[in-house]
Amino acid sequence: MKKEDTHNVRFAKLQDEYLESRKPETLVQMYTLVREIESNYILDYMAKHGLFFNSDELQDKIEDATIFVIDKYLKKKDFKIEKLSAYAHFGMLKALFKDKEKEQALKEISPEQWMELTPTNWYEQID
Repeated sequence: MKKEDTHNVRFAKLQDEYLESRKPETLVQMYTLVREIESNYILDYMAKHGLFFNSDELQDKIEDATIFVIDKYLKKKDFKIEKLSAYAHFGMLKALFKDKEKEQALKEISPEQWMELTPTNWYEQID
């Protein structure tokens, strides 16, 4: 691949190769490229919006965003992304704000409901 190829072009080539061959090595290359993109997207978003995550949280968010994209290839045989940048952007937003939904759900629980929740299953009970 040429160095000047965009992420979208590089990904499209890898995706075509993977869909044809189903080689795990190609999926690893796709993962690596998506992880690079998600890292850039998340760091840019954090800088623009004044967000901060500790190193572990940041790596978890990057991993979640990356897996959001790559996981679809493992679940759907004919899955194909037309434009990686748009799909990766959505994955980034989902990874950044997934805990916000649970925080909001917790705020909406009554004291009685809160008392019924057990520490081991409270996340499952509010979904």
